[in-house]
Amino acid sequence: MLSSLPLSLLFSALFQFQKVSASGASYTVSIPPAAPTNAIEVPADFFGFGYETAFLPHFDNAFSENMVNAIGSRMSKPLIIRIGGTSGDLVKVDLEQKEPAICVKGPSCPLSSQDTFTLGKAYFEVFKKFPNASMTIQAPMGDGMEMNNTMAYVRNAWQNLGHDRVAAIALGNEPNYYSWNAEEYVRHALEVESNITKEFNLQGEEARIFELGDIANDAAVSGNKYDITQVFDDHIDQNSQGKFAAEHYYQLNKNLAVYNEANLQQHVMNHTAILEHLASYEKSMQAVHQHHANLSFVLSEVGSVIGGGPTNFSGGFGAAIWAADFHLAAMARGIKRVSNTQRPEASHAFWIPDNSGPKTGRPVVQGIFPAAPFVADFVGKDASLGKVVELGVNGQGLFTAYAMYGLHSEKIERVALVNLQQWDASSKTTRGNKTVTLSVGNGVKSAVIRRLHADQGWSALGYDLGGAQENVTWAGEQWTYAVDQGMGHFPTGSMEQESVAVNGTVKVSVPDTEAVIVFFE
Repeated sequence: MLSSLPLSLLFSALFQFQKVSASGASYTVSIPPAAPTNAIEVPADFFGFGYETAFLPHFDNAFSENMVNAIGSRMSKPLIIRIGGTSGDLVKVDLEQKEPAICVKGPSCPLSSQDTFTLGKAYFEVFKKFPNASMTIQAPMGDGMEMNNTMAYVRNAWQNLGHDRVAAIALGNEPNYYSWNAEEYVRHALEVESNITKEFNLQGEEARIFELGDIANDAAVSGNKYDITQVFDDHIDQNSQGKFAAEHYYQLNKNLAVYNEANLQQHVMNHTAILEHLASYEKSMQAVHQHHANLSFVLSEVGSVIGGGPTNFSGGFGAAIWAADFHLAAMARGIKRVSNTQRPEASHAFWIPDNSGPKTGRPVVQGIFPAAPFVADFVGKDASLGKVVELGVNGQGLFTAYAMYGLHSEKIERVALVNLQQWDASSKTTRGNKTVTLSVGNGVKSAVIRRLHADQGWSALGYDLGGAQENVTWAGEQWTYAVDQGMGHFPTGSMEQESVAVNGTVKVSVPDTEAVIVFFE
């Protein structure tokens, strides 16, 4: 049985940075050469994307495939795309319809996840795309569900996707918003599960394919109306066919009177705020593991901000720094996957796939995107996969550090440093800087530094929305629609990395609103 203490408190006690200057501009840390006992193995498919169900056809283009491949190529398992969301419980299947999707009613047809769409045969053919990725299918459930419609959606998605590419089947979306209580939801979910296993003749390990819970963000935080604990208490996995337990996470889940730099620093670019929010998910994970110790706990719908906010607040470079820290904090606490949700209307999206998004009116890569390759490269690929631990740092919520050890060698392989201190060129102030001395011992012979960087600072939107002055890059690589259609390119002609001297220690400078990974040999 896991400790009842939040894991964040246990992690913070393991290693402590020592502050060595009164201003807080410098830190020193001693890194043990071998993985500590509480280092957590990170799955190869930790990083994922998600498309809102009704908007899947908008991602049926080479641009979106390039964006997915830019990350999937850095992974040793297929990247998982979650097809789900609120609209996934509202869709109606009509295979006689020629158009992929038609919005028939809703609060903001055809832009909202709360709109109702009918789906034709062409919709399901999109599941054949993204051949290097796997997908999670959402079985439509909820108030007024019709089993024939639910099975028609799953059947057509499955047939076009192919069994080998089905990562999981989710039983509805955010059921705590349904009129049912937890017990009623579980009864309906088990009926859907039974019909699916019979339809596809799933037996043994093949039948262990379901994603359980998909509980809304606010329930994870407040427990209202019910959370994932009650779902498992009511025996959602009584048939032992669960593959993942899932909840949803938005860093900021409320409207603000003003979306300014102060609120971005307080609510988003803030490690303390991240840990406070993650604490309830640690409790959920512990509750799930008390029922099934080996069930993977994932965050199947994630975004920086929901409910409002301009793109430079929700999807700019400040959000990229948040994403870097959030993903690393999540993996260090045992969360097994993060699916970053997308639709054309969402200002927090990593890219807008076509001209249907009213905020941009055209396909663009947003300033948050380079956080994705940053995270994927920290996770590693093939022989470089590893175990992660967060290093305690007295950064007052604005500076963090994480160490990744080789999965088999258990030797230190890389360290990520994230400086969440907000800075922007518009402030007309000098960009601050933190200097970190890493004590790595005699086993490390060389080190290179790669940077998640924007000259502009937190408000940078990326080249597509802000031009060259708002470029955002990871290791010197940039992704745009206008220049490379999402394939990525190096504006300077090659990867940018810095070789640094190693003599038992490595000294690293991390400017405000920047993140780095130090790779060791």
